[in-house]
Amino acid sequence: MAKKSYLLLLTLCFYLCCCSKNNAEIISDATEVKSLDASFTQVSKVSIAGSPYDGELYLSYSGGNGASFDTGTTVSSTGVSGLTATLQKGRLEKGYGSLLYKISGNPSNAGTASFAVSFGGKSSVIQLEVKEKTNPDLLYWGFFDDSGTTMSFYNGFGKKPSMAMMFNGWHATGERDFPTAFCQEASAAGYVPHVTWEPMMGLEELISGKYDADIKRYGEALAKFGKPVVLRFAHEFNGDWYPWSIYNNQLVPVSTYIKAFRYVHDKVRAAGGTNARWAWAPNNANGNKNPQTLESYYPGDAYVDLIGMDGYNFGTSQDWSSWQTFAQVFGPLYNRLTVAYPNKPIFIAEMGCSSTGGDKAVWVKDMFTQLETQFPKIKSFVWFNINKETDWRFTHEQNVIDAFKLGLTNPRVASDPTLGGAIQ
Repeated sequence: MAKKSYLLLLTLCFYLCCCSKNNAEIISDATEVKSLDASFTQVSKVSIAGSPYDGELYLSYSGGNGASFDTGTTVSSTGVSGLTATLQKGRLEKGYGSLLYKISGNPSNAGTASFAVSFGGKSSVIQLEVKEKTNPDLLYWGFFDDSGTTMSFYNGFGKKPSMAMMFNGWHATGERDFPTAFCQEASAAGYVPHVTWEPMMGLEELISGKYDADIKRYGEALAKFGKPVVLRFAHEFNGDWYPWSIYNNQLVPVSTYIKAFRYVHDKVRAAGGTNARWAWAPNNANGNKNPQTLESYYPGDAYVDLIGMDGYNFGTSQDWSSWQTFAQVFGPLYNRLTVAYPNKPIFIAEMGCSSTGGDKAVWVKDMFTQLETQFPKIKSFVWFNINKETDWRFTHEQNVIDAFKLGLTNPRVASDPTLGGAIQ
């Protein structure tokens, strides 16, 4: 009996010893993987700059050896500060699997939060994209319509506009007066006047000195009007269809453009027109003939108060065009401008959607969604509401009118000729 007990005790001790040894190896450094693949990560939820975050990130691995592991050390983020990543305890799969990291904290800004991690003899960098917080500022809208429709017509869509736009073409011959009557009418209706100043005689001609008296008179009339006016000078300069970009198939140098912008700006101000709010507005496309970058045209912060964007969904109305979503029209340009000029207010100075090639009502609904979720820095948009290259009007078809009205019911959309203080 004693001999059997002794043998049983030896067997039990041997078993416990082996198990303890194996457990120690598993809990300590026995974990092994062949690779960590940071290109295959998944996160449980979106991270927003400035908002507390508590989520999970899964990091793929291959060649796991089946060992168990304990909670890892906490790693702080770089790139975007304020976040930490902590490996959660678990057991490796024998082959492919995922490690679970707990991500928490308050990200300081939008961007990419990076975490340098090590596991099973391998190192990697996992990343969490932190999105910009949706701008709580309100959204405003405006219109262009030179068909003779009364401005009051645009008050009938649920939220009255905040901006009315017009084109003020300057030619070598003809009228070059400040459009006082238009500005007075727009102001009386509760809109900020938006004047697109087109130097159709060409920039070199404009700044030759021949038109200095006209510019002075323009600035004096602007000063007499007395209220803020958005003055969009020589817009869509990055294209190839205006004499301030491509003229008689000759490229106008950016140096000439900048010189002209500053020349006119300074003379208008010297004449008292300090109530102008100068808008610099590239187009979303350049016609493929202008090799100069849009950023190279920038006159400088001292000369630009607002940055505009022009863009249109031509649909299939042209032999060269195809249907584009709102994001396809404006996304690339918006991204460039918000990176290059993060401190300047941005608005859509001209936009429209064709009725040819797609569902215009759906496009309008998506536009309002995109403006709220993906384009938070846009303060206002101006709809080009005429039938020109194609029928741009949102007022032509009832289902499009209904979609537009529905978009305006969003509490974020408001009426204010200062565009929430962007224009003072």
